[in-house]
Amino acid sequence: MERQGIKDVNAKKPVVLVMLTICMCAAACGRNPDFCSRVSEIPPSECAALVAFYNATDGPHWRDQRGWLESPSPCTWFGVRCSAGHVTAIAINYNELRGNLPAELYDLPQLETLSLYYNRLSGAIPAEIGRLSNLQDLILHNNQLSGGIPPELGGLRRLRKLDLDGNELTGTIPAEVGELVELRDLMLRDNQLSGGIPPELGKLSKLEGLFLSNNDLSGRIPPQLGQLKDLRMFSVYGNDLSGPVPPALREIPSSGYEMLWADDGP
Repeated sequence: MERQGIKDVNAKKPVVLVMLTICMCAAACGRNPDFCSRVSEIPPSECAALVAFYNATDGPHWRDQRGWLESPSPCTWFGVRCSAGHVTAIAINYNELRGNLPAELYDLPQLETLSLYYNRLSGAIPAEIGRLSNLQDLILHNNQLSGGIPPELGGLRRLRKLDLDGNELTGTIPAEVGELVELRDLMLRDNQLSGGIPPELGKLSKLEGLFLSNNDLSGRIPPQLGQLKDLRMFSVYGNDLSGPVPPALREIPSSGYEMLWADDGP
């Protein structure tokens, strides 16, 4: 009986080894860009960028990972949208993404939307995102991103919304943000940004919302911001700003600046 038991255990070993090999192979394929050799609906470089994104943000532990690295049709993967054979959007919010944003995202040249809010992303915002010339919406609020705002983001000339609220960003607001001529909303609240408000923001002629509250900004509000004729919302409370508010900004309701300058003249 004892000898028979030993034989049974030994007989099971090859099966176990085969199963382990299959599992290891599947995991390796998930990390291997060769997976994209089966993909034809988007360019291989875009497929590889999606694979890099999945691996860098702990894809196996996302809350929802439908289709990722399983279906050879990336345009059907959860949170991915395509048009005319290219990836145009990644919108994966509230999904337990962890880790860093990979530089390989720049290999998605037709990307228009990158929306990853309420996740657990950390590390720096890759400067390479500034090469996504078709990007219109960059929404990364409520993560744990750190470091500075890359000045390269000033190259996103089609950007309409830049939302980096609720992270751990430090350093100054780059003057290059003033080059985002299509920007409607600039949202940088609840970070640790310091220095002054760049007067270059006064060039954002289409800006409708400017939200800078709860940072470590200092100095005066640049009078150039008074040139923003389309501005409807303006929030700067919770900083160390001083001096008078430009008269044009005083006409904007519910801005929060009156909490700091209730006694200031025009």
